[in-house]
Amino acid sequence: MPDAPFLPLFPDLTPILSNVTALDFETTGVSGSKGRVIEIAAVKSAHGKITGRFHTLVQLKGELPRKITELTGITQEDLANAMDERTAFSILKEFIGDSTVVAHNAPFDLGFLYSTYRRLKLGPVQHPFIDTLSVCRLRQPSPRSLPDMCKAYGIPLTRWHCALPDATATWQLLHRLHEESPLDNMRNKLVLNPKYGTPYWLPPLAELLPTPNASVQDAPINSKD
Repeated sequence: MPDAPFLPLFPDLTPILSNVTALDFETTGVSGSKGRVIEIAAVKSAHGKITGRFHTLVQLKGELPRKITELTGITQEDLANAMDERTAFSILKEFIGDSTVVAHNAPFDLGFLYSTYRRLKLGPVQHPFIDTLSVCRLRQPSPRSLPDMCKAYGIPLTRWHCALPDATATWQLLHRLHEESPLDNMRNKLVLNPKYGTPYWLPPLAELLPTPNASVQDAPINSKD
């Protein structure tokens, strides 16, 4: 009789990098309640190997702020024929599945993710997550933006504020951090900058860790940095 497939009874005991999705959004604002996602990138992996990518621009109802075009290079014309929001987030939700979501400043991306799920009535879900910014707050001096951490860990980042390069770099940073010291105890953990206080919203499942001495250069919870 062949061996039965391994189905963990306790997901928290699953090796931390066995099933992860690195996620990055480009958005029109700093919070899911006031802004919209205009670009999605997700990189899924199992046991250190990439198993899939999902990348799309997302249609926007209304005017795209000029400063967002200057930041991301995305134009109103780019979004005119992009994937509609409901289709994009339905695909993303299925793509993530039961994996652990990884993001650099996870409350930012998860804030948009959950806000959009709720607005589109896609059903409740609570994704376990790893916040690479929180890990870096424990290990690296400020500043700790994604480009700064890519430089510190020797990760190529060809373009910042572009969802697919950012998601790919976040996935690589995750593995560099895990190689440096295992991340098994960092699932659902957040380290905040005390300068900004406790944010008005925290992801479901989030647990706050004691904050080390934080520099005033550190990013607020609603920043992509």
